[in-house]
Amino acid sequence: MLQSMKRNKTHLILTAFVCLLCLSVLDGCTKKDKKKSSYTGSYIYCLDSNETKIEGEKYTIKSKDTDKMIRELLHKMRKEPETVSLKNALSDSITLDDYTLTNSGELSLYWTASYTNYTGPSEVLRRAAIVKTLCQVPDVKSVQFYVAGQPLTDTNMNTIGFMTADTFVDNTGDMEYTQNTTLNMYFASASGTSLVEVPVKITYDASIPLEQLALKQLIKGPSSVGGISNTRMLATIPSGTKVNKISVKDNTCYLDLSSDFLDKRDNISDEVTIYSVVNTLVELSNINKVQFSIDGEQVLLYNDSINFGEPFERNLDLVLK
Repeated sequence: MLQSMKRNKTHLILTAFVCLLCLSVLDGCTKKDKKKSSYTGSYIYCLDSNETKIEGEKYTIKSKDTDKMIRELLHKMRKEPETVSLKNALSDSITLDDYTLTNSGELSLYWTASYTNYTGPSEVLRRAAIVKTLCQVPDVKSVQFYVAGQPLTDTNMNTIGFMTADTFVDNTGDMEYTQNTTLNMYFASASGTSLVEVPVKITYDASIPLEQLALKQLIKGPSSVGGISNTRMLATIPSGTKVNKISVKDNTCYLDLSSDFLDKRDNISDEVTIYSVVNTLVELSNINKVQFSIDGEQVLLYNDSINFGEPFERNLDLVLK
């Protein structure tokens, strides 16, 4: 009996010890996981060996001065990464002529014509790596590129403008690099006489112009936007409307729509229809005005009431406060 009690006591002690050991191991693993995921330092963003995505390699910035930080990071981006499966995003053959930084944190990089050696997805990946790396400098909020003295443009010759670290998604999938952005769109109020501003978050293929995506979303209407009350706003563009052509030149968006656009929606005022398009497009950094045409022809009057032959500028008087 006494020996049995001793065996039971010994068994309990061993069991407790094993439990404590397991808890200790689990706690150690948890602490290691937390330590691994709690890294708050800086990264040098590089390309993977196949140039299909960018990855960050841990790096400690040594400089304290903003100007020196920028130069240090750009210099480091030209070096071969320590990770053998990565490659540097900025080669020695690409020359930075100068850069400027405003008090509000807008960094402009002035590249020589050598930057045009990067094209297509390869260029977008490298641009993403540069922007994400430099936006880690505390005083840098956004970055824009100039090439040979001219603003960097996309494949449709639209100015790309300022970019932030959140502009880019870190994965290209099948070489179609995607970006994140928020479009401020304007739909009709429930009465149809005013506009309602709605921020819409989208992930899109970097090769598609933003103005094209904005029009596509506007044609779909507010019912396709998640997280908003569709009872307080209405679509403005007549169903069936197609975008025949859209282009931007000298900050004016030239928009050619199908004749369906002239078949206005019931209970939507003419001004609301037109300025839902104009205000949405003018929200884009490269657009100040919108010039309409219908099936390639200039229409002088919209619904016999509004001068439709001249470029339109933003009109916020129609927007509900």
